Formats: sequence, structure tokens, C-alpha cells
Amino acid sequence: MGSNSPCFAIPQSPSQTFQHPHQFSGNSFAHLRLPLQRPNMEAPRSSLKRKQSVDHDSPMPSSGPPSPSGSHSSESNGQAQVKRVRTTAEMVSKKRAVSKLIATMSMPQLVNLINTLVESHPSLAEEIADLAPRPTVATVESLLRSMEQKLQNAFPYTRWGPSRDDYAFNRVKPVLEEYVDTLVDYTNHFTSPSEFPTTSFAFLNTATEFCHRLPDWDTTANNEAKTELYRKLEEFWIKATREASSKLGEGKVYAQLTVQEWAKNLQDHNMRSGGRFANAIEEFKTHLGWIIKQ
Repeated sequence: MGSNSPCFAIPQSPSQTFQHPHQFSGNSFAHLRLPLQRPNMEAPRSSLKRKQSVDHDSPMPSSGPPSPSGSHSSESNGQAQVKRVRTTAEMVSKKRAVSKLIATMSMPQLVNLINTLVESHPSLAEEIADLAPRPTVATVESLLRSMEQKLQNAFPYTRWGPSRDDYAFNRVKPVLEEYVDTLVDYTNHFTSPSEFPTTSFAFLNTATEFCHRLPDWDTTANNEAKTELYRKLEEFWIKATREASSKLGEGKVYAQLTVQEWAKNLQDHNMRSGGRFANAIEEFKTHLGWIIKQ
């Protein structure tokens, strides 16, 4: 047979069987490398076809563990993404719940909550102080008015109105002490060197007005809290006067009408308190009086 024949001719022997290559599926001649079988051991042709199909189409087995399939990896990524979305949604939901809860709290409840958190986590104190807006005369005045109302509500009423006896004093004493302490704390804040004199004198006028409205008790000893508050307020007036004078040396200028208003308020408080601000008036004349005389 010539060399251009489409098949290779293999001599047959009594113990060998030749099969034409086109009897196998596929275009490969790999079946020619298989050992020739004897007639009594020849496998059925259908079995050979299945075996060749497996040998040619199946990948070689790997010695290592099977790698995760693409579908399994996609499924894991999808689960992780769903978990992240669910976690974010839960956080937003909790934040909204806390916001709604805080919105229903009264001022004392909110203050108590923040104080409790600071006691449990002292490191929060500095962060809260940095984030909290600075108090203004208007916001503190609103707070003091609410505390003043709380003081009035604490009085035991009779058919003749609120009493000023010892029994009534003991009933309102805790509320009165809290009110006075708050007033002193904020007055100290607003007369600090960091505050401008116009703000200091504005709050002093407001704080002294609140002091005038404190109750006068039947027993003299019960009036010590109000007397002590007057004394502290006079010290704050003197402090604010000296601070304002020191800022003049730094180039600050106060309008004459503004200084006149400060002086007028101080004189009015002195008259209403029975002369308890006499020393503050003298200090004012010494340090700022010359502005009014110009």
C-alpha cells in the first residue's frame, strides 16, 4: 500500500486483531498505543468506546485537595455582602431608636444619662466637653427659669398660699440648694477671662435678678443661702469689672452707652438688695467710671 494511503497497514498474525482507526470516535490515533489484545480477551467495542471517551475527556486527577468551585466562591461573597448590609441596617435602626428615645427625655433625665455615661467611661468627659456647644446667656437663662419653676412647685401649698415656715423650707431645701449651686456655677463660667465683658455683665444682670426672686423665709437662719448667694454675686461683679478694665489695656474699647447700662444695672441691684453691692459699685467707679464721665 502506498505512503499516501489514509491508513497505516499493520501485518496481521494469528494472535493479533487489527481494527481500522476510523472505527473509533474522535480524530486521535492514541488507540494505536494500546497493547494489542488476544482474541479471547478482546473487550466489547462499546466498552472500548466508553473507555476512550473517559481517557480523552476526563481531566487528570490532582494530587492536592480540590479547589473551591467558582459557584461556591460567588456564594460565599454573596453571603458576606448580605451580612454586611444586614449589619449596617441594624446599626442604622438602633441609632434611630436611640435618637427617638433621647427625644422623649426631659433635661434632668438627659443630664443624668450623660453623667452616668461619664462615670462609667471617664474618657468620654473630654470628648463631650469638646463636642458640646458652648452655653449662651439665653440657653442658661432658660435652664434657670425651669429650675425656678421646679422650686415653686416644691412648695407645700395651704389655703393661704405657699408657706415660708420651717416645714416648707425643709421640703424645698434640696431643690433650692441645687438651684443656687447651678446659678453660681454658670456665673463663674460667664465671668471667666475667656468671655467678653458684654457677655459677662449681661449674665450677671440675669443671675442677680434670679437671686432677688428667691424666697425670704420666716426663720432668719433659713435665709443664709440667699445671703451667701448675694455675697458671691458681688464678688463676680467685681471680677467682671476688673477683667473688663484689664482688656482696655489690650486695646479693647467699650461704648460709653454700654458702660452706662452696666453701671445702671449694678446700682439697681444694690438698691433692691439693701446695699449688698456697695463694694462692687466702688470697684466699678475706680476701673470703668472714667468712661462714663467722658
